[in-house]
Amino acid sequence: MNRLLLLLCFTFLVLLASCNSDKRHKFVGGELTVYYFDESEAEVAKEIAFFWKENKFLTGKKQGLQVRSDKGRYTVSMIAAKSEGVKDMPIDEVQLLGQLKKKLYIEVFNEESFTLEICNDRFESVYTVE
Repeated sequence: MNRLLLLLCFTFLVLLASCNSDKRHKFVGGELTVYYFDESEAEVAKEIAFFWKENKFLTGKKQGLQVRSDKGRYTVSMIAAKSEGVKDMPIDEVQLLGQLKKKLYIEVFNEESFTLEICNDRFESVYTVE
């Protein structure tokens, strides 16, 4: 009986740890959540959150952004409201995304190169903004 109880407790602890395996940190403000992985990315994630608010990009609906750095180059990922039609966006929407990237490039990244991508709800890239 003790072994069974010990086994059940161990199984519960493993399940609990696996449910909490998301290693991301986040800033949450209303409907906007900006995720980041490492403390070195925290300042950029915070700047992006403020940038979003200051530029009135908040929509009243849930929005998710993610910031990650790989060898000093940042990637900003945005969850699309509907990821199915992203690749077939009208030209005016593509141009707006290009303007957004340029504004981020100047105001947040101080003219340092970065990648802006549109993602599905699991932050898997479906479109990279050029």
